[in-house]
Amino acid sequence: MLGELDIDAKKLLGKQFTDVKIFSGDLGKVATPAFEGSPGYLVDRAQFDNALVEAAVKAGATFRPESPVTDIHLHESSVAVDIEGGDPQEARLLLIASGRASTLTERLGFPPPTGTAMWVAHVSDATPKGRAPAAPAVSVILGLDGASSFGFVCVSSERVTVDVNWVGARDGAVTALVTLCRAAVAKGLIPVDLTDKAVKATATRSPASAALDMDSHVRKHTLLIGDAGGFVSAVSNEGIYPAIWSATIAADVVDAALSSEHSQDELMKFNAAWRVKMADHLRSPHTDIRFLLPLVFSNQPMADRMAAAFFFGDNI
Repeated sequence: MLGELDIDAKKLLGKQFTDVKIFSGDLGKVATPAFEGSPGYLVDRAQFDNALVEAAVKAGATFRPESPVTDIHLHESSVAVDIEGGDPQEARLLLIASGRASTLTERLGFPPPTGTAMWVAHVSDATPKGRAPAAPAVSVILGLDGASSFGFVCVSSERVTVDVNWVGARDGAVTALVTLCRAAVAKGLIPVDLTDKAVKATATRSPASAALDMDSHVRKHTLLIGDAGGFVSAVSNEGIYPAIWSATIAADVVDAALSSEHSQDELMKFNAAWRVKMADHLRSPHTDIRFLLPLVFSNQPMADRMAAAFFFGDNI
């Protein structure tokens, strides 16, 4: 997909990681999944985002990062946005990819996320000199709550990162992050104690697989993509790939809408188009994760399937 945007992915890919382990919630059990190749690369997010912006500007987009949108107005044949400190902007169509914390979608009548909440708490720090691993090491900690909550730990020569993805009450995410940081340093998964930082962390709600619960991603002259539309994998809570994927589908729909006298009819096709292509990638496993956990640590094929679901979105 990056190639379609004339972005050289090789320039964005950081270090390849192959050292992946899956741990039980108490770190007492471990499985080492097998991959045909590397499951992924570390990516500098700022560099990645800048490359996308540069590609958009090169293609003719106007980039206005200093001008946040404060309101949206849907008219009969157009849509207008109010911009802080500037004149309103009007266009035939609007794509909203406003991330996880925006309230713009609710102003348009899109319902807030429903179902069980997933909260994400995160902490990171520079890797201490002399204590960096030779290659990036990634750990996935399943069943932090005995069920669907999980952690993610990454240690590279530059940075140590610990994430908790918590299903349930918001406060539980930070508590679980503190507990995981203590356990990870005691177990030797991370070379520095991040507990003090974890105590000060905040949790944000993830719209993991929320796209599947929405009746429609389309309003008058408007459609949602990315995190704003809930295009986030339920298994790993990963959103970059589903976001870009939803955008490529939306681009085809918008292109057809702009060429049609009945643009709204064309926009409505997005609801079916993304479900056909993306639904399997976004949804949760077709079984209770609590029943899978013992198998992950006693059955190599199940460990491999869990890892494939986590890193590639494959169905367990």
